Amino acid sequence: MNNAEFKIECFRNGLYSPEQLIEFYKSKHGEDTKYNKRDAQLWMNGKTTSNYLIDQTAIELVKNLTELREKIIKVEREKIKTENQSFKYLYKSELSLWNDRTEFNNLPLNFYNSIIVELGISDLEYYELTIDNNLDNE
Repeated sequence: MNNAEFKIECFRNGLYSPEQLIEFYKSKHGEDTKYNKRDAQLWMNGKTTSNYLIDQTAIELVKNLTELREKIIKVEREKIKTENQSFKYLYKSELSLWNDRTEFNNLPLNFYNSIIVELGISDLEYYELTIDNNLDNE
């Protein structure tokens, strides 16, 4: 996979910036990685005169995201055909997404949003996470 293909796959999966890419990479492979934002930028953009070697783990990570995204889209398209759509909300934060849709735990919010765009869903409401702090019961 060359740098241009890698960048397109990142965008397709909701990883729009080197910061988002490296943050997701670290969430899957630990904070102690030798890679940083500059590496992610070079993976996505290459060098002026040539391609830049992309870490194989990063390529596999993006390929796995693409496979997961395609699987989710296929299942959801079948649900939409039977009027049993499961994508009903737009989330304002990853915490809200993860709280309501545990199958998206530790995935970027933009990954979820990219699926909505691909499915062409527009009739959504915002999901509001409410925290019951039980202060009134004390």
